[in-house]
Amino acid sequence: MQKSMQLLSFDYADRQIRVELTPGTGEEVVLVDATPVVNTRNFGPQNEYRFNLDGVGEARLAYRMDVAAALVTYEFWVDELQVLHATAPLVLPVVDEQVAPADSIATQEPAHTKPATSWLSIGLIAFKLLKAVQVFKVALLAASVAVYSVMFTLEFALALIGVLVFHEYGHLRAMKKCGLPTKGMYLIPFVGGIAVGDMPKTRWQDVYISMMGPVFGLIMTVVFYIVYLVTDSHFAGLVASTSALLNLFNLIPVYPLDGGRVVKALVFSGRNYLALVALLAISAVCFVLAWKLGFYFITFFIVLGVIDIVTGWKVGLAEDITPLKSYGIWFSVLWYLAVVAVFLGMIILIAQDGLPGSEIAIKVLAS
Repeated sequence: MQKSMQLLSFDYADRQIRVELTPGTGEEVVLVDATPVVNTRNFGPQNEYRFNLDGVGEARLAYRMDVAAALVTYEFWVDELQVLHATAPLVLPVVDEQVAPADSIATQEPAHTKPATSWLSIGLIAFKLLKAVQVFKVALLAASVAVYSVMFTLEFALALIGVLVFHEYGHLRAMKKCGLPTKGMYLIPFVGGIAVGDMPKTRWQDVYISMMGPVFGLIMTVVFYIVYLVTDSHFAGLVASTSALLNLFNLIPVYPLDGGRVVKALVFSGRNYLALVALLAISAVCFVLAWKLGFYFITFFIVLGVIDIVTGWKVGLAEDITPLKSYGIWFSVLWYLAVVAVFLGMIILIAQDGLPGSEIAIKVLAS
């Protein structure tokens, strides 16, 4: 039978809040005054929970374990206002010790040998957590390669995986640069990839993290495009065209795609209806341009993006996140539009070369 351990415990508003986990199964339970309120499964060194604290408000609890230092750092928010940030010793289960006979007590080793058992437990738990997470990631990677190999070829599948990994790596690098803890990336068949980390603390962090995925994707696209120009490789040209299309799709202004996150950060930074009107005007111009170019796929998602922003307007204004300054808004707008324009330009250039297969990207945009 798996034994649970107490990960952390603290008091708030006359309530005892405790987190217990079972290392072998990954089960985690949040208890308020001994009553379970959240039950989840997690094999990583960090997690975040949301639950309602009766009579207080919506609560959010996040923790991160430092197994090597035997510490756990946790933060607690109520109605998105941080009320607690603390670090506590990480208490892990130790191997039960047998009670020695009375006549042998004098010959036992002193109690300082016990920490060695604790460190052994820490190492075993860390190995289990790491092993579970890595196996899961490898399984998803293998599934993605298998799926894309059936759809295309093995070589193209591996190149496509490389494009996705490089894109998500851009997000992870941006998170780390912003000082946000990361949990790695996961490749999901038919969906793409996802970089997992803590939520941004400011609108600029949201824009920066969202844009750096497509920026890294742009670097990968340009590399394959240069290889195509130099070697006239059909394979390199198709990878460049596909990479441009995938990254362009991520920049569509619909949440939770990268473009949707960027546009929401821009609009909600304005905090007034003038920003909303400006977005609608820019969207109208982009709609007309996309329509004239025959990119009906993009016009469809522009409309969805506008609907998404308008319906979430009041919710976005209520979020307590540091907004962008005026110059930050304009810089982000130009950055976003420039990256979109470059991806579109590369798709058109490769298609105009008459490269067999490159017309697929144009057909998708025109569908």
